[in-house]
Amino acid sequence: MRNGEAVAVFERAFAEYVGARYAIALSNGTATLHTALVALGVKPGDRVAVPPLTMASTSIAILHAGGVPVFVDVDPDTWLMDPLGAANVGYQVPVSLYGLHWQIACRDTFRRALTIDDAAQTLRHADGRFAFTSYSFQASKILATGEGGMLVTNDADLARKAREFSSLGYRMRPDQPRIDSATLKRPTYERHHALGWNYRMSDATADVGLVELSRADWLLESRRRAARLYAQAVEGCSWLRPQAVPPGATHDYWTYAVVLESAELWRPFTDLVVIHGGEMPYGAWRLTYQEPAFRHLAEPGCCPVAESLQPRLVQFQTNDILAAARNADAVHAAVRELNG
Repeated sequence: MRNGEAVAVFERAFAEYVGARYAIALSNGTATLHTALVALGVKPGDRVAVPPLTMASTSIAILHAGGVPVFVDVDPDTWLMDPLGAANVGYQVPVSLYGLHWQIACRDTFRRALTIDDAAQTLRHADGRFAFTSYSFQASKILATGEGGMLVTNDADLARKAREFSSLGYRMRPDQPRIDSATLKRPTYERHHALGWNYRMSDATADVGLVELSRADWLLESRRRAARLYAQAVEGCSWLRPQAVPPGATHDYWTYAVVLESAELWRPFTDLVVIHGGEMPYGAWRLTYQEPAFRHLAEPGCCPVAESLQPRLVQFQTNDILAAARNADAVHAAVRELNG
């Protein structure tokens, strides 16, 4: 039994890859967000700004920490959380939606020391200006280990708090993934100096992560190649538009997404993609506060841009370049047919 040896190697390698001082490998991306929120000091009743147009896990992590999600509307072109709408909320969790790096919208409105950078849909360099950056390694993500996640920071105290909370409250150093067995065997050893959760990554998962990390640049370039195929397929179409990538911004294309002119086009367009040999595209997640479990958290109409976008969004997979080529051909055929 290796007791965290592979985890330690994976943490060091990942921290180096994304340019962070500390990395804490955890069981999944929701665990990383929950851990970051607690380490940052979020307590029951604290308000945390979050976009509604993303996977509900971001809001679930806030609720785990006892916080109150404050849903902030999104930009109509980039679909990222509007920083001005979040400016008066203390804690903030912006999301790099679909792989578009959210920092393009940050300007000076984000409170850097209180911001958790949700990079679950990217594999990009960590932004050291912010408290934490959180990555997911779920099966669909760019670096995929089946499940798993990584939390990185440049702050030693935050790293220690995150390490301890995610390791059952054991007293630990910020760079220490496990307690050594000799210490654990002593009957006088006091393990739990605080309440914590068991969010630790296994060595088996870390082994997979190390293999994937060795080809991370190739994985990113493959996603971008797939995105270029889709961009060519929809070029010049007047009734759909891709997610805007402002000048100087970077997109990792966890998925390639477009927005249709009207929700009524969603079914005929996606049906034609399938008829022409493509895979059935994904729609966007329901807005978090539209889901039955979270409807008590916000009133309908509180994020009108997100509510308009959600039923019109179409996502195409980018994780397999050969499948993406077939899908792009099908998308091009569907566009031509609908154009008459």
